Amino acid sequence: MTYDAKRRDRYRFAVAAVTGLATCAVAGATGAATGMAEAKTAREAAESAGKQAASPAAARPRRPRVKTLERPVKTEVVTRVVQVTVGGGEVSAPASTSTSSSTSSTSSTSSSSSGSSSNGSSANSGPGGPAPQPAPPPPPPPADSSGS
Repeated sequence: MTYDAKRRDRYRFAVAAVTGLATCAVAGATGAATGMAEAKTAREAAESAGKQAASPAAARPRRPRVKTLERPVKTEVVTRVVQVTVGGGEVSAPASTSTSSSTSSTSSTSSSSSGSSSNGSSANSGPGGPAPQPAPPPPPPPADSSGS
């Protein structure tokens, strides 16, 4: 007897059939065992419930009651404002912030106080003078010329 493709295929089919049958048998046995265990547990639970029903009610332990409380909810809203400059331009050094802030605080002090004349004169003659003018906007980009 030689071992050819036909015989090989028969053995492969036989092994697949035996494996399938064994798998079905194991699955069935597992289901039967699980069912019997569940039936036994149900019987024991029914017997236990019958014994508890026969005993007086005071002997049963009381279960704690659960109270649900409405807790206050605090909602916090944070608003942030972001300013964005859209468009091109050159980056330049900002004006001195100490000069502009001291001038504005001095001028607000001088407008609120009417008795001192030295405060009014120092507001106009600040160390930096007036704030510089902002740079002009950049020129527009050249137009595309695509021939025709």
